[in-house]
Amino acid sequence: MIRKLFPAAAMILGILNCASVRSHAEDLFRDQIAPILERRCVSCHNDGQREGDFSLQTATSALADGFIEPGDAENSHLLDLITPTNGKAGMPKDADPLSDAERNLIRDWINDGANWPEGLRLTEAQVSDFDWWSFHPVQRPNVPPTQGFSVDDTWVRTPIDAFILKRLHEKGLTHASEADRRTLIRRLSFDLTGLPPTPAETAAFINDPDPHAYEKLVDRLLDSQHYGERWARHWLDVVKYADTCGYDKDKLRPNAWPYRDYVIRSFNEDKPYARFVQEQIAGDALFPGDPDGILGLGFIAAGPWDFIGHVEVSESKIDGKVARNLDRDDMVSNAMNTFCSVTIQCARCHHHKFDPFTQQHYYGLQAIFAAMDRAERPYDLDPTVESQRRQLESQITNLKSELAAFEKEIREAAGPRLAELQTQLTALQKDEEIKKDAAYGYHSGIAKTPDSLKWVDVTLPQPTDVSLIVLHPCHDEFAGIGSGFGFPLRFKVQVSSSQTVADNTQWTTIADHTQQDHPNPGLTPVEIECHEKNIQRVRITATQLAPRKDDYILALAELAVFDSEKQQLDLANDDCVSALDSIEAPVRWQKSNLVDGKWPQGGNPEIDQQIADLNKELQSRLAEIETPQRVERRKELTTSIEAAEAQLKELPKGKMVYAAATHFAPQSNFKPTEGEPRPIHVLMRGDVQNPSDEVVPGILPLSSHADWQLDDELPESQRRAELARWLTRSDHPLVWRSIVNRVWQYHFGQGIVATPNDFGRMGAAPTHPELLDWLACEFRDGGQSFKTLHRLIVTSSVYRQSSENHSDNAAIDGGNQYLWRMNRRRLEAEEIRDSILAVSGALDTTAGGPGFYLFELEHPQHSPHYEYHKFDPTDPKSHRRSIYRFIVRSQPNPWMTTLDCADSSQSTPRRSETLTSLQALSMLNNRFNLVMAERFAQRLQQQAATLDEQVELAMQLATQRRPEPMEHREFTAYAKNHGLANLCRFLFNLSEFVYLD
Repeated sequence: MIRKLFPAAAMILGILNCASVRSHAEDLFRDQIAPILERRCVSCHNDGQREGDFSLQTATSALADGFIEPGDAENSHLLDLITPTNGKAGMPKDADPLSDAERNLIRDWINDGANWPEGLRLTEAQVSDFDWWSFHPVQRPNVPPTQGFSVDDTWVRTPIDAFILKRLHEKGLTHASEADRRTLIRRLSFDLTGLPPTPAETAAFINDPDPHAYEKLVDRLLDSQHYGERWARHWLDVVKYADTCGYDKDKLRPNAWPYRDYVIRSFNEDKPYARFVQEQIAGDALFPGDPDGILGLGFIAAGPWDFIGHVEVSESKIDGKVARNLDRDDMVSNAMNTFCSVTIQCARCHHHKFDPFTQQHYYGLQAIFAAMDRAERPYDLDPTVESQRRQLESQITNLKSELAAFEKEIREAAGPRLAELQTQLTALQKDEEIKKDAAYGYHSGIAKTPDSLKWVDVTLPQPTDVSLIVLHPCHDEFAGIGSGFGFPLRFKVQVSSSQTVADNTQWTTIADHTQQDHPNPGLTPVEIECHEKNIQRVRITATQLAPRKDDYILALAELAVFDSEKQQLDLANDDCVSALDSIEAPVRWQKSNLVDGKWPQGGNPEIDQQIADLNKELQSRLAEIETPQRVERRKELTTSIEAAEAQLKELPKGKMVYAAATHFAPQSNFKPTEGEPRPIHVLMRGDVQNPSDEVVPGILPLSSHADWQLDDELPESQRRAELARWLTRSDHPLVWRSIVNRVWQYHFGQGIVATPNDFGRMGAAPTHPELLDWLACEFRDGGQSFKTLHRLIVTSSVYRQSSENHSDNAAIDGGNQYLWRMNRRRLEAEEIRDSILAVSGALDTTAGGPGFYLFELEHPQHSPHYEYHKFDPTDPKSHRRSIYRFIVRSQPNPWMTTLDCADSSQSTPRRSETLTSLQALSMLNNRFNLVMAERFAQRLQQQAATLDEQVELAMQLATQRRPEPMEHREFTAYAKNHGLANLCRFLFNLSEFVYLD
């Protein structure tokens, strides 16, 4: 018996041993091989991306591609790719090679059979390390002592100087001497206001004996209205502001400018930064009744917007989904780039490859903006009117909810068959093939409200016993409407036996659909039985019109009349059709088309018959459940809604701003959410056709244990309010560092962190981390005043340095990272244009209001054309400051673009500064410069009597100094030979005019 059991026992032990070996091999893969592949390979070689046409995400894909030969590492191409040749491995591409230990583990794994646990799918490794300088808490460092440094004690005017001096000392650098007063007033004037100082202002500052003359100048410039205009321009660069939408059609945004003016006013009023941030994310929720709470939401709507993808394409179609996904992506990236300096958009398609943010974090932020769209909305309303508006809106919402519940009750009473019929009809109409003639039919005039009454009628040649009247619907692809285009929601059909009808008593109603909405029939004819009634006129009156794009119309393809023998009457007579109004478009829309015997038809008779049968059953079932009590109740509710809506329309509209909105007038496929957030899913590889789990709204975690998810039940406005509060927390490590770094950059030409929109691992490290944190604390804890921060920076000795070069310092720090001198810079495009206007005496300093055009606008209602070459630069309306110009996104001003003006299609935290021959040519030959050179010459001739005096004044206006004797001789001779205007044109091209020391 024992001998019989032994072989079985041995076999069982062998099976167990094999299972143990396999289990060990699978554990080895999970613990050692999978982490290497996930960390170093899967981000590029996965089933969705397949770089090099292979994937290492699953056993099937990894082994099927032949890159791994189980049991034979030497013949496995994977090992060839990761093994260095001539000191460099083919993979990972653009990254450090695998270590010897990692390669040996993979080799052993392949030689042991490349065991891969069944069903195991590798995922891209997630960065989870928050140990990075920008995520560390902001703590105020001690101001470094300066004793022992070989420096004049008076040089350290502010704590800023102490931090800078410490780094200079550590690097073996010495600071530059202080700039002269002419240089300082030019530097301050352009940095704080974007305009040159006048000769009188320059002379007054240079000759002021007051030891506090510099500080007085700073205060005067900060109090100028031009300060807000200058610093708003920096902000608008970052947030992608423009006055058009961009994309294909680049439609105008005529009311974007109130947001621009809001930013200017906020800087001039020195609004605390936390309030400034909160207004731009959730001002309507946090500060109800304050116009700035609405105006600030222009921030969310500032970027590009796809008109075609939102208006002309349905949200259910792929292009519509893509457009809306990209729209939310812009909202998320704009908020996180601007306020936090993190590149969260890198987590749209996969986990962030360098920072600890996942797709769940990214789509959680999308969920915060899931109910928001970009549209015009009112602001600055009278409080009493606003109270009435809110009451009426609440009343309408409640009535519509009551009506919806009432309709639901009716549908439930009808049983499931009603819903089945509607579903079947929708599916069949999608499959319907349309055959249509160029002669579409009758089209009424356009109405702005659905309850505008429209009618059309047909006069028969003679009184006739009629058995049947048939209404054929239209088909038109306008705005994607298709079959049933323009068919009225509510209507009645009336007839008369008389050719001339004196009053309503001579009309007999034979079909009345005015009490409830009639289902859109698609292309199914609507038949009205007449029972051989003697008729000479037929009238169709619409009491509730069909919605079109952003208006309402009545349209019919054909009105057919059948006599008692069921024969259709020939009514093809131009004079037999009359209407309240109509659009007479040759061929396409004409009144006579209503009786020309042509109408769009389905190409599949079987489908057409099915649609007709289903429509007939649908009407029958609706008639069965419509009791008199229900009809009366619906009428009461709809009448109340219409009355409230009419009252709402009568209220003053208020001013409008293009901003984030949940309530606005629908525009074809672009409809408001009414505050109901859209469901947001993680999109695998960012593909709208590959949604994964639905997410809840959330913020970004700032530590490995942070709670980042918000309550999914929060109303839309409270989601944004939570985000705004999170952004302005006093312990936020990113927000306070980000904003002081931006301000520092605009003063010195480079930030303490050189990548102002990226504080992550792919960004630059701070050159002066302690100074950055000290500034962040000083700004955060000192009232968050921009003007105080400016004053602190510009009164420092480091800001007052000259831009002189020092060869010993340059040998150590050629890029001037440690600020041993001031950086020289070219004026920005707006500063150059405004300076030309200012010195020419043409500058109009009117503040605020709609933007002025630097182009001729053509076809604004369709695809606008912005014709810059047709613009007249003598037009005084265009002589305002450049911040008030109308900015076109897809066709920016060519001259301004040549001078490196910001591209409004993307965030520009730091402008490029190029030096090209095209810039010199445009500064010489641009029509604007030529006109302004003439104006400059006229100013000089009016203010100075002789040519010598005119040349002297020209130099003072253009460069804030007197000409040297040699310059005076040469310039005077040039003006005599070539004219004063040509000298002015030359001065516009001086380095001193366009560069700032």
